[in-house]
Amino acid sequence: MVFYKVEGRIINMVKDDDERNSIDNSTQEAADSNMEIEFVRRVFGEGVNQLTNFAYSRGQARLLQTRIALYHEKINTNDFFFVSSIEKTELIMGAIMHDGGNVENVLSAFLSEVGIKCGDVRIEEVTFSGLKYLLELSSQSDFIRSHNDVYERYDLENISRNYTDGFKFKESLVPNTIDIGELHKKAVRLLCQNGLSPELDRICIPAKRIVAGHPVHYIIQSDDNDISNEISSILLSALYVNSRLQNRRYSTISVNREKRWYSMFNDTYTELYKLCEGGAVVVKLTSDLPEESDIVSGEMAAIERVCEIAMQFRNKTLTVFLLPRAAERLKNVLRMQLDTMTLVEISEDVVAAEDAKEYLRQISREHGVRPNKALYKNICDTLKTYSVSELNADFRHWYDNQLKTRCYTQYAVFESAGHIAGKKDKPSGDAYSQLESMIGLTEAKAVIKEAVDYFKAQKLFKERGIVESRPSMHMVFTGSPGTAKTTAARLFAQIMKDNGLLSVGSIVEVGRADLVGKYVGWTAPTVQKKFKEARGSVLFIDEAYSLVDDRDGCYGDEAISTIVQEMENQREDIVVIFAGYTDKMETFLQKNPGLRSRIAFHVPFANYNSAELMQILNHMAEKQRMTVGENVVEKLLPIFTAASKEPDFGNGRFVRNLFERAKMKQASRLLKMDFDNVKKKDLLLLTADDFEAPPTQKHKTRRVGF
Repeated sequence: MVFYKVEGRIINMVKDDDERNSIDNSTQEAADSNMEIEFVRRVFGEGVNQLTNFAYSRGQARLLQTRIALYHEKINTNDFFFVSSIEKTELIMGAIMHDGGNVENVLSAFLSEVGIKCGDVRIEEVTFSGLKYLLELSSQSDFIRSHNDVYERYDLENISRNYTDGFKFKESLVPNTIDIGELHKKAVRLLCQNGLSPELDRICIPAKRIVAGHPVHYIIQSDDNDISNEISSILLSALYVNSRLQNRRYSTISVNREKRWYSMFNDTYTELYKLCEGGAVVVKLTSDLPEESDIVSGEMAAIERVCEIAMQFRNKTLTVFLLPRAAERLKNVLRMQLDTMTLVEISEDVVAAEDAKEYLRQISREHGVRPNKALYKNICDTLKTYSVSELNADFRHWYDNQLKTRCYTQYAVFESAGHIAGKKDKPSGDAYSQLESMIGLTEAKAVIKEAVDYFKAQKLFKERGIVESRPSMHMVFTGSPGTAKTTAARLFAQIMKDNGLLSVGSIVEVGRADLVGKYVGWTAPTVQKKFKEARGSVLFIDEAYSLVDDRDGCYGDEAISTIVQEMENQREDIVVIFAGYTDKMETFLQKNPGLRSRIAFHVPFANYNSAELMQILNHMAEKQRMTVGENVVEKLLPIFTAASKEPDFGNGRFVRNLFERAKMKQASRLLKMDFDNVKKKDLLLLTADDFEAPPTQKHKTRRVGF
């Protein structure tokens, strides 16, 4: 659907006998009340003319309403034209073009049929909110019977009602005049030419055959909202000028973890896609999904619903997904849910230091300021690459500081909001909330928070000109199996990113097989490659003690020596986390004299107690929409207590195995029941009988002799 606003100057309006009689009657009524009009004129002056014209326009509007209704009944199409207001000789109209066609031709036929002759006609495309205003104005002036009838005709009742009742989306129009050459220049300007420019070239290639549908949809990844919006605008502009979109209108909606996909708006989202047929919907997903084990059902339902609607309208409405740069889990979920759709992925480029400096010089010139050394203070590593999101953040910070220190010096003593927020005890970001919400891990959470606070303080000192060498950021996670060491490391990486302490904030997970080469001379380059891959992120070395060989001088020793060297060489923008069982990690730390001194934080992960293990089981059941029976707690607490005394107790893994065995036993129990009498609540209920203690492994000591 395409919405238009039409403005014109009325040259003539044809009046039939009924209309003349209506106008004559209105004029006679006005004449009969001449004394009253004179009184009003004396009080209100020339404003009385509006009163007499109002009586005339009301009568005329009702007759014009009838003419318009007869016209639409006659042409019998889904296109709809209506008059919004007539003020003296100025005409304002609205139009909904649903069946395509040339709006100028259809408008000319409409005006001729209803008896209006116009000059200086101006037609412009408008958003749904613009159409909504025109319809409501028309309804108030009696040119249409009710604007709600129009919404019902086009199945837009929910979206029109919820437009002011909590359902929020942003509408935009791509520019009227578009030059492909300028779009290419913008792609280069945004440092997105590697992904965006080739797609612009593909868009400009004419189709071999014109058929309805979109051959591809898009995923755009950036940590800068302005960059994401600009890339999507460039794409949509190119698609429109090459007739891949039928209208200029597109809508943007946000789906995040706090404000999920409310079920009350499900139909409204479908209507939004219907509203944008011929145009596009931009879906902004503001954060990556957590680990699969931490995803709650509401989150997954939201993503699934997004994809379901996008699939339903894939040939009528283009979808552009906006994701953060490191949202790999979310992107994989989209790929699985949208399996028959082809997705073109575009992300901002990363550039070397010299190109990064040139970019900063360019945008400073555009803002009319002269760059200085402070602008480049974060570009100190010639081996590192920089994204446009990072560079834009650096420029904003520098420019705001220039305003205070060079132009408006009276504000130089005031701190930025980010500095004030940085002083707060609680680190920012959704990842920190996830870490805090994890069951148990009290001591580990405290040490991680202490580490983040320390790194933030060092960053603040540097920004204030107190230059110190970069502190060691490396860590050791020690604990029994199943104590969430890996999950905590992944969240720690995102926390560092959220607080601006790591440039990328992803996590590279490795073990011995990923670090130790098969042949002589392979190990050191293999380790160096992993460190390069983890620049700006966390390198997580799981079961690090496995690098310790039985004898000295083996490949494991070479790997440890190279790790120690790289930890020192790349301490500016990488965090190494070693993880493993408590006793074995002590042997590992003693293997190389320089290893322990380069590790700043030792994070202990204690075993879960029985109550915490029960909370974990309840959480697992909740994620699978299952319920735990009343007597389960009484049965499981002794089982947890006994199991925790075993030397190889698996903590969370033990609970997961117990839960999976209970589901299998429940399945056997249900199959023995009369299937016709099994209700849904029975399928989702785990009873105490479904849980049983796993068989214990008795450790026998062998005796010598008989």
